[in-house]
Amino acid sequence: MIKSKKKLKWGDKMRIFWICLIAVIIVVGLYVAIHRVLINRATIMLRNRAQEVTDQAVNTSLKQLLGWDQTLTSQLVADVWGKGVLAFEYHFDSKDAGKELNHDRLSKTLAAYADQHELTAIRPGKPVFAVTDWWEYEGILHIDVAYLLNESTVEYVSDLKRLDHHDKK
Repeated sequence: MIKSKKKLKWGDKMRIFWICLIAVIIVVGLYVAIHRVLINRATIMLRNRAQEVTDQAVNTSLKQLLGWDQTLTSQLVADVWGKGVLAFEYHFDSKDAGKELNHDRLSKTLAAYADQHELTAIRPGKPVFAVTDWWEYEGILHIDVAYLLNESTVEYVSDLKRLDHHDKK
Protein backbone atom coordinates (compact mmCIF):
# COMPACT_ATOMS: atom_id res chain seq x y z
CA MET A 1 0.00 0.00 0.00
CA ILE A 2 1.48 3.30 -1.07
CA LYS A 3 0.44 6.45 0.72
CA SER A 4 0.21 9.57 -1.26
CA LYS A 5 1.82 12.67 0.14
CA LYS A 6 -0.20 15.78 -0.19
CA LYS A 7 1.64 19.02 -0.59
CA LEU A 8 0.37 21.82 1.56
CA LYS A 9 -0.55 24.95 -0.24
CA TRP A 10 1.02 28.25 0.72
CA GLY A 11 -2.21 29.45 2.36
CA ASP A 12 -2.42 26.29 4.52
CA LYS A 13 1.20 26.74 5.64
CA MET A 14 0.52 30.32 6.66
CA ARG A 15 -2.60 29.30 8.57
CA ILE A 16 -0.63 26.67 10.52
CA PHE A 17 2.12 29.23 11.19
CA TRP A 18 -0.38 31.75 12.60
CA ILE A 19 -2.12 29.12 14.73
CA CYS A 20 1.25 28.05 16.19
CA LEU A 21 2.28 31.65 16.80
CA ILE A 22 -0.98 32.47 18.57
CA ALA A 23 -0.68 29.29 20.67
CA VAL A 24 2.86 30.26 21.73
CA ILE A 25 1.73 33.79 22.65
CA ILE A 26 -1.16 32.40 24.73
CA VAL A 27 1.11 29.93 26.54
CA VAL A 28 3.72 32.63 27.31
CA GLY A 29 0.98 35.02 28.47
CA LEU A 30 -0.49 32.39 30.80
CA TYR A 31 2.96 31.58 32.20
CA VAL A 32 3.72 35.26 32.92
CA ALA A 33 0.30 35.82 34.53
CA ILE A 34 0.53 32.74 36.76
CA HIS A 35 4.13 33.53 37.70
CA ARG A 36 3.18 37.10 38.64
CA VAL A 37 0.27 35.93 40.81
CA LEU A 38 2.48 33.43 42.64
CA ILE A 39 5.27 35.96 43.21
CA ASN A 40 2.83 38.62 44.44
CA ARG A 41 1.23 36.12 46.78
CA ALA A 42 4.61 35.13 48.21
CA THR A 43 5.57 38.79 48.64
CA ILE A 44 2.32 39.57 50.45
CA MET A 45 2.78 36.58 52.75
CA LEU A 46 6.36 37.64 53.57
CA ARG A 47 5.29 41.25 54.19
CA ASN A 48 2.41 40.21 56.48
CA ARG A 49 4.66 37.92 58.52
CA ALA A 50 7.38 40.58 58.74
CA GLN A 51 4.80 43.15 59.82
CA GLU A 52 3.57 40.85 62.61
CA VAL A 53 7.12 40.26 63.86
CA THR A 54 8.02 43.97 63.67
CA ASP A 55 4.80 45.01 65.42
CA GLN A 56 5.54 42.56 68.23
CA ALA A 57 9.14 43.79 68.52
CA VAL A 58 8.17 47.48 68.57
CA ASN A 59 5.31 46.97 71.04
CA THR A 60 7.50 44.90 73.37
CA SER A 61 10.31 47.46 73.14
CA LEU A 62 8.02 50.41 73.82
CA LYS A 63 6.43 48.59 76.73
CA GLN A 64 9.89 47.95 78.15
CA LEU A 65 11.07 51.54 77.62
CA LEU A 66 7.88 53.37 78.57
CA GLY A 67 6.03 50.87 80.73
CA TRP A 68 2.81 51.35 78.79
CA ASP A 69 0.21 48.82 77.75
CA GLN A 70 -0.73 50.25 74.37
CA THR A 71 -0.59 48.08 71.29
CA LEU A 72 0.44 49.83 68.10
CA THR A 73 -0.34 48.53 64.65
CA SER A 74 1.92 49.60 61.84
CA GLN A 75 1.27 50.84 58.36
CA LEU A 76 3.43 49.87 55.43
CA VAL A 77 5.82 52.58 54.33
CA ALA A 78 4.86 53.74 50.82
CA ASP A 79 5.33 51.25 47.97
CA VAL A 80 7.30 53.96 46.17
CA TRP A 81 10.45 52.30 47.46
CA GLY A 82 9.58 48.91 46.02
CA LYS A 83 7.24 46.01 46.64
CA GLY A 84 9.65 43.95 48.72
CA VAL A 85 10.59 46.67 51.22
CA LEU A 86 9.72 45.60 54.76
CA ALA A 87 9.49 49.01 56.45
CA PHE A 88 6.64 49.95 58.75
CA GLU A 89 5.44 53.21 60.29
CA TYR A 90 4.17 53.64 63.84
CA HIS A 91 2.62 56.78 65.23
CA PHE A 92 1.26 57.82 68.59
CA ASP A 93 0.81 60.90 70.77
CA SER A 94 4.24 62.36 71.50
CA LYS A 95 3.16 63.07 75.11
CA ASP A 96 3.06 59.28 75.61
CA ALA A 97 6.69 58.98 74.51
CA GLY A 98 8.24 60.70 77.49
CA LYS A 99 11.87 61.73 77.68
CA GLU A 100 13.10 58.13 77.95
CA LEU A 101 12.31 57.36 74.33
CA ASN A 102 14.78 58.32 71.65
CA HIS A 103 16.16 56.87 68.42
CA ASP A 104 19.21 55.21 70.01
CA ARG A 105 17.36 53.66 72.95
CA LEU A 106 14.67 52.22 70.69
CA SER A 107 17.32 50.83 68.30
CA LYS A 108 19.17 49.13 71.18
CA THR A 109 15.95 47.71 72.64
CA LEU A 110 14.92 46.35 69.23
CA ALA A 111 18.37 44.75 68.86
CA ALA A 112 18.00 43.12 72.28
CA TYR A 113 14.54 41.86 71.30
CA ALA A 114 15.96 40.34 68.11
CA ASP A 115 18.75 38.62 70.06
CA GLN A 116 16.35 37.32 72.68
CA HIS A 117 13.99 35.91 70.04
CA GLU A 118 16.84 34.63 67.82
CA LEU A 119 15.77 36.71 64.83
CA THR A 120 18.32 37.04 62.07
CA ALA A 121 18.87 39.59 59.36
CA ILE A 122 19.69 38.73 55.77
CA ARG A 123 23.32 39.70 56.40
CA PRO A 124 24.88 38.01 59.43
CA GLY A 125 26.31 40.38 62.00
CA LYS A 126 24.07 43.25 60.90
CA PRO A 127 21.09 44.53 62.90
CA VAL A 128 17.74 42.86 62.37
CA PHE A 129 15.74 46.06 62.81
CA ALA A 130 16.65 49.59 61.76
CA VAL A 131 14.89 52.74 62.93
CA THR A 132 14.91 54.56 59.61
CA ASP A 133 12.95 57.69 60.39
CA TRP A 134 11.78 59.63 63.43
CA TRP A 135 9.76 62.82 63.34
CA GLU A 136 7.03 64.68 65.15
CA TYR A 137 4.17 66.47 63.45
CA GLU A 138 1.23 68.15 65.20
CA GLY A 139 1.93 66.37 68.47
CA ILE A 140 2.14 62.93 66.85
CA LEU A 141 5.42 61.03 66.94
CA HIS A 142 6.12 59.01 63.77
CA ILE A 143 8.67 56.21 63.82
CA ASP A 144 9.65 54.06 60.83
CA VAL A 145 11.20 50.66 61.50
CA ALA A 146 12.64 48.38 58.82
CA TYR A 147 12.98 44.61 59.24
CA LEU A 148 16.17 43.69 57.36
CA LEU A 149 14.95 40.33 56.16
CA ASN A 150 15.55 40.73 52.42
CA GLU A 151 17.84 42.52 50.01
CA SER A 152 15.20 45.08 48.98
CA THR A 153 14.92 46.33 52.55
CA VAL A 154 18.70 46.44 53.02
CA GLU A 155 18.99 48.54 49.84
CA TYR A 156 16.15 50.80 51.05
CA VAL A 157 17.93 51.46 54.35
CA SER A 158 21.21 52.03 52.53
CA ASP A 159 19.53 54.54 50.19
CA LEU A 160 18.04 56.39 53.17
CA LYS A 161 21.47 56.60 54.82
CA ARG A 162 22.98 57.98 51.62
CA LEU A 163 20.19 60.57 51.37
CA ASP A 164 20.64 61.55 55.01
CA HIS A 165 24.41 61.78 54.58
CA HIS A 166 23.98 63.90 51.45
CA ASP A 167 21.55 66.25 53.23
CA LYS A 168 24.01 66.83 56.10
CA LYS A 169 26.78 68.04 53.76
